[in-house]
Amino acid sequence: MKLLPISLFSLAVMLSLPVFAGGPTDAPDTTAAEFQLGVTHERHSADWWGDEEAVADAKRILSSVGPLQNQHLMGFGAVNPWPEQHSDERDWQSLDERIELIEETGGTPVITLCCAPGWMTPGGEDWPDKYEAPQPQFYGDYAQLAAEAAQRYPQVTYFQVWNEFKGFWNNEANRWDYEGYTELYNKVYAAVKEVRPDAELGGPYLSLNTYTYCTHDCSDLEGSWGTVDQRDLNAMEYWLANAVGGEFFTVDTWSSTNDGYHPTQVETYQKFQAITQWITDRTELPVWWSEFYAPERAGSEASTVGLLRAAIEGMRDGGAAVALLWGPECQSELPCIWTATDQAGGGHPTEYLPLVQEFSTHQ
Repeated sequence: MKLLPISLFSLAVMLSLPVFAGGPTDAPDTTAAEFQLGVTHERHSADWWGDEEAVADAKRILSSVGPLQNQHLMGFGAVNPWPEQHSDERDWQSLDERIELIEETGGTPVITLCCAPGWMTPGGEDWPDKYEAPQPQFYGDYAQLAAEAAQRYPQVTYFQVWNEFKGFWNNEANRWDYEGYTELYNKVYAAVKEVRPDAELGGPYLSLNTYTYCTHDCSDLEGSWGTVDQRDLNAMEYWLANAVGGEFFTVDTWSSTNDGYHPTQVETYQKFQAITQWITDRTELPVWWSEFYAPERAGSEASTVGLLRAAIEGMRDGGAAVALLWGPECQSELPCIWTATDQAGGGHPTEYLPLVQEFSTHQ
């Protein structure tokens, strides 16, 4: 990961950025001035257990981006808040600490209502089965947990419901179980709105599959960058038709295709622009890109600043309101904005920081 000279970082942090005038609930005629880029925290972030100086440096960087900062209810840095099924006790400490980090760095907190306590899932264990969806008989319990989180954190306005349809694949039908997801979403939406009418919820947070050589379930949403799987579009359209409510629309994808093609910068821009436009043509809900990736080559998660810029500008120009960069602290080859804070010398800016600041609206 290439590091920025400290002098460049200091200049970047001091830049005066445009004010986010409209807010993420604006209509989909989003302009460049209304679009904002935030972050999603991963397992490790600018946390207190790292090297003290590195953590302090990372927090300064975090304060210069966003302000939207997303944290999952369970997983990705937060433990299971409801470990025992028949207990009224909750463990909110780790989530409390992440919300405190977001507020300390001047962020606007977002909570993704995923994942589920193990006792709600078919596997029965928290880890590694956190990617399993709750069983239908526990949808109401999960909605209760979501409502409890909304009550505990009144400073959180935005809630994404679930993550990438995890656990919602119907093997027999060979398609997404969008009926099951939407049923869960509707229960969560009703429960949260009952205790927090001001809360804003979004779905369906589906990760789109694309293919260069599409042989089945091919959609008309295509370009030289590939073809979107029609089953994914069906799932999104079902949610749009059957969700009881929603304040924004969530989605994610990779620039690369499932069969290994890595688009050029121009094609990367076209892909994210076309998908965003497809969504804005079908809903007036603001579009949030919950995750997005633009790897440089096959077998690698590595990106370049140019490829990442192409994806961001494509989303923006397609009419998106928000995009969230996954994992601001370096933990893999994915683009990140500061180096790991678990040892001395960490917390330094990377070459991606100026790009993220350019599309942030924090001052």
